[in-house]
Amino acid sequence: MSAGASLDAVNNDLSILAPQFRQAVQNALQDCQSRGLDAVVYESYRSQALQAVYYARGRTVIPPVQTVTNAASNLYSWHGYCLAVDVISRAHGWSPPQGDAWFADVAVSFAKYGCRWGGEWTIKDLPHFQWGRCKASPSNLARQLITTQGVQSVWRAVGADVIPAEVPAGA
Repeated sequence: MSAGASLDAVNNDLSILAPQFRQAVQNALQDCQSRGLDAVVYESYRSQALQAVYYARGRTVIPPVQTVTNAASNLYSWHGYCLAVDVISRAHGWSPPQGDAWFADVAVSFAKYGCRWGGEWTIKDLPHFQWGRCKASPSNLARQLITTQGVQSVWRAVGADVIPAEVPAGA
């Protein structure tokens, strides 16, 4: 389990993700399945309450001895904007038999659909995938937009709000 939180507090509903990001996640998961990777979304949207639980881990709640996140608020994580997911192995959870290599294989599928991987960061977050047009962390502008105009304004700003219609052949 992520940071020791109970399963009932975790949201893995893909329907609440930004539309283009949701499509990218679904496509990447299908690609994973076709490649024999049992990838599943463990967490999508993260509430402020759950973000606070994660932030306490390694600080005021021990174990673990290392911190779980540097984001004290869900407005400092793309999970709070429905623009990030954490992906694990359906059969093996956070510890797939191939370890880091399994997450790197999953990252290949997500990259095909325009997503960025937390495993490429200085402080690695192997299960984390986010919409590729997002910066590593939400900016002050993103926080301003979500608090004044709502989450869909952030989705518009990062080009994740609508799925482009396919152009008919011959058009």
